[in-house]
Amino acid sequence: MMARETMILSNSKTSNFGIGPSHIINRLGHPIMYRWGIWTPWFTIFLSKILPVEQIPHNHEGNFFSILLWGRYSETVYKYGLQYKRFSDWFNYVSVDEHHKVHCDKTCYTLLFMGKRRKDVTLKVGEKYYDYKKGIKEYK
Repeated sequence: MMARETMILSNSKTSNFGIGPSHIINRLGHPIMYRWGIWTPWFTIFLSKILPVEQIPHNHEGNFFSILLWGRYSETVYKYGLQYKRFSDWFNYVSVDEHHKVHCDKTCYTLLFMGKRRKDVTLKVGEKYYDYKKGIKEYK
């Protein structure tokens, strides 16, 4: 999700650098996740509040790991034509080459550390892939 629309360190409306909130809001205007942190083209650190809502399978801009601070979740992972479940109790690693969908029964909190941005985010719907803007209304 390359362009962030939130509190920006530069004068532009969107930037690859920022500090502050970067909440994910779906096309219907419902929050999926609340996030606060810092992002650059080289690294990103977020404190995330993951809400127990249905997600669309998506990938990420770079490889990341997250530490679960409160709660737990599982994921449906889509990689190399395979689909499988992954469970996370305290630590999770997500490759830039996989799509995933997070499932949680209750709100959970994570601390995310992502490396260099390597690709744009896409959404997986059936066997097709779409630009993330088809499912995400905004970051705010």
